[in-house]
Amino acid sequence: MVKNKTILIIKIVIVAVLFVWVVLVFSDYFRIRTGKDPMFCLSNTVKEYEDGSTKICVGIGYKAIKYDRKCLNATEFGPFVISERQCPEK
Repeated sequence: MVKNKTILIIKIVIVAVLFVWVVLVFSDYFRIRTGKDPMFCLSNTVKEYEDGSTKICVGIGYKAIKYDRKCLNATEFGPFVISERQCPEK
């Protein structure tokens, strides 16, 4: 009987943690789509270039990259393994 309660509690905790994580990811995703900065970043990095800058936000399991450069003006949102795009050489 105690084993069943323990397993049930563990399942509830796992589902609650996953629910909170999904809420965090989607809230940052929708903030980025509307042009706002993400709220739940573990680390923020700004890289300066001659033609502008790139802001990188790393969250729990995701990465958001905002390009403000002459050759690229876009925003990317994806898994934490995505890499920053580079401008083509002239």
